[in-house]
Amino acid sequence: MIDARVQEILLFYHDAGGGHRNATRALTAAADKTKRPWRFRVVNIERELSSLDWLRLLSGVTIEDFYNLIVRRQLDGAFVVILLRLMHAVIRLQRRRILRTLVDFLRAQSTAPAAVVSVIHSFNGILREACREALPGVPFIVVMTDLADFPPRFWIEPGLERVIVGSDEAVEQALAAGLSPRAVTRVSGMILHPRYYETSAVERRAFLRREHGWGDRDEVILLLFGGKGAREMLPLARGLLAESPRWHVTAICGDNPPLVEALSRLATDHAPRLTVLGFTDRVADYMAASDLLVTKPGPGSLSEAWHQRLPVIVADNRKTLPQERFNARFLERRGLGFTVRKWRDVPRIATEYFADSTRRERIRDNLARLPRNLAVFEILDVIERDLQAPGSSAGCREEATPMADVAVKS
Repeated sequence: MIDARVQEILLFYHDAGGGHRNATRALTAAADKTKRPWRFRVVNIERELSSLDWLRLLSGVTIEDFYNLIVRRQLDGAFVVILLRLMHAVIRLQRRRILRTLVDFLRAQSTAPAAVVSVIHSFNGILREACREALPGVPFIVVMTDLADFPPRFWIEPGLERVIVGSDEAVEQALAAGLSPRAVTRVSGMILHPRYYETSAVERRAFLRREHGWGDRDEVILLLFGGKGAREMLPLARGLLAESPRWHVTAICGDNPPLVEALSRLATDHAPRLTVLGFTDRVADYMAASDLLVTKPGPGSLSEAWHQRLPVIVADNRKTLPQERFNARFLERRGLGFTVRKWRDVPRIATEYFADSTRRERIRDNLARLPRNLAVFEILDVIERDLQAPGSSAGCREEATPMADVAVKS
């Protein structure tokens, strides 16, 4: 039975890309695990604004589904920029209607929420205004799920009183957008699911390698391209298997049955060196058991890999999503892995990596020097302190009393 006395926090997300949904699940799981005196109530903003979704009205395809199609098809990054700017233009044209819809939704809550939290981009300015009008005194908090913003008005908007970010670059962007230094809270990284903290990477590695019969000296390469996989995984798996008979390749395809079927056919010719999985909640285990990850430069996969101290190969080219280009360059600049222009270069880069013990040690040292990522728990602490601050602190009040920045350096 739900305790009506427990405070609720509205958590806005959408399904345009898996990172927002994953962040939502991680935050709710962490709040349950740490027994917070409040609970999240998850709200999909696309559903609340469905009557205003012009693309769905014209074509029957939601904006969320259209964006996910763009991601899966790996369209040219310049085209994606145009589409994003077009979407922002439509949001500006519909601003009044969107604002009224959100205000009505917030006012219709049977019990006023203790706070409103957003893990989405593009709507934070409107959400802030709706919160001020419908819920005066209730904190509005933005949690960025990208390492860096893609301005203008993507994540960070002028006038926000609390933005939680996971990189120094994002701090600088927030300040450049005119936010007060006290409004910007720096945590130790991107949001990870609490399961990443339940068992050590050493234990996960040993257990899964025994399960698959991989020896300590076997070289294991993981292919992971988000919750829907990607068509690049098939030629990548084929190329890696042909490159070295010593390598074991694991392909996690997510919710993509045709890709699972195609890779399973390839696996019949390469058993037991190719392991094919669909959707799995054991990504943390497979990362721990691997020696190299091949993936897109999404902030979620990269942060999970860095937490497990796993070297990464990503592509940085014209098809890279504009908001993810910073991630690829950050990885290369910090010496945490490799970037390639073309996926067909991956087998060669992997060969060079495994053959060069000096380079391997240098990358491992760089990974070991990364700060410990406890962001999911730090974010909950920030929210809780904002709730306890005089006058309910963070967003929706001109006289907000913001708290000091939080960063874990251990």
